[in-house]
Amino acid sequence: MSAEIQTPSQTVPLELAPKNYEASKSGIKYGESLQKIVRYDLREEGSHVLAVSLSYSENIISRSTTSGGRVRSFKKLYQFQAQPCLSVRTKASDLPSRDAGEEKRQGSRLSRYALEAQLENLADGLITLEHLTFEAQSPFRSTSLNWDVPHPDTQELERPMLAPREVTQVAFLIEEQPTKGDELAKELTKDGRTILGVLTIRWRSAMGDTGVLSTGWLTSRRI
Repeated sequence: MSAEIQTPSQTVPLELAPKNYEASKSGIKYGESLQKIVRYDLREEGSHVLAVSLSYSENIISRSTTSGGRVRSFKKLYQFQAQPCLSVRTKASDLPSRDAGEEKRQGSRLSRYALEAQLENLADGLITLEHLTFEAQSPFRSTSLNWDVPHPDTQELERPMLAPREVTQVAFLIEEQPTKGDELAKELTKDGRTILGVLTIRWRSAMGDTGVLSTGWLTSRRI
């Protein structure tokens, strides 16, 4: 038994689980069944085809002897459409800068930004936002302003749940850290934008399926 998935850009062989080969040695008796599980993280939109191939031989049983029959094989195709479960719109706004400190860069100012993101559930069912991180690019540091911020009156995190087409807002504070004077210049794009980092969102559907989405490099124009 083998399986592969055909995405819009490539064909990927899939691993079958659990990894046991007892059926290949002893066979499957009348009335028994064999089940395998395949896992694959969908990364592309569009049409996908799951192809499962199976080869087997039938034993011919007569009154006196049992002999092996001819080898048979067949392939089953399952076609489905992959669509995004989450829509993300981001905006980075400039905040008043702060002093670098006398011990670091006297008279210089450190940039600060507010990163806002609008998350919309595009799935047909309820999803729960599990984890939200912003991996800041040096020399920046990010601080979450969302549900994962510790609160003295709350012992357990109340993760947001989004119904289909429901929208929620999240935000991060991004602050430049004192570094060497030429380090920030290396992280500027050709049009003068500052590279801030990457936003990653993880969620779980009502059926327990997990999903993850990472943006590209998010940028903002320096003051």
